[in-house]
Amino acid sequence: MLRKIVIQAFIAGLCVFGFDVEAQDPRTSVRPLSYGIVVDNSGSYRTVLERVIRFSHSIKDRNNEGDETFLVSFVDSRRIKVRQELTASKDDLGEAIDNMFVEGGATAVLDAVRFSLDYLSANIKERNGREAAILLISDGDDTASSAKLEAVVAFAKEANIRIIVVGLSDEKVNAKLLDRLAKGSGGTAFFPRTPKEMTEMVERVAAALRGR
Repeated sequence: MLRKIVIQAFIAGLCVFGFDVEAQDPRTSVRPLSYGIVVDNSGSYRTVLERVIRFSHSIKDRNNEGDETFLVSFVDSRRIKVRQELTASKDDLGEAIDNMFVEGGATAVLDAVRFSLDYLSANIKERNGREAAILLISDGDDTASSAKLEAVVAFAKEANIRIIVVGLSDEKVNAKLLDRLAKGSGGTAFFPRTPKEMTEMVERVAAALRGR
């Protein structure tokens, strides 16, 4: 009985001094996030694009109030496209995700990442208290970039933008390039081997975008 009284008095004291002893909702206590979804649309993604579209929707659906997202698709350096400008609208983002399609040609992964870093740096809201990240979905088979890996990573670190990578392919993934992009910028690389693994890692990817 005495122990119970002491505990109740302690909690009452916390409340008097302004401490909130109720559990916070983790979705409302996290910092707002500005990020880009950057998706490989080259020919090698013909067999996996529908999977990528479903995954991108799942990530988008985990956005909180105050978050903002843009969508970039890429093939070679001439075909890096902002399909959706930075927006807080899940509907607008979802429509842009559904409108992606595979094109043939060489692949410029590093150029697309550098383009997306530049775009985010130029368009992000007031940075104070806001997380920033790039979500790259690609097999990492870079055959056409002029940008260099070290320079892209250095720019990401200087801009304090994490690169989160989902390395996906039905054939071969350049894990070395993708892993160095992610880890060099303070991000994380994921390499799902099956559609089930990709579905199961949605929460982990969403958390990694926020640096958790």
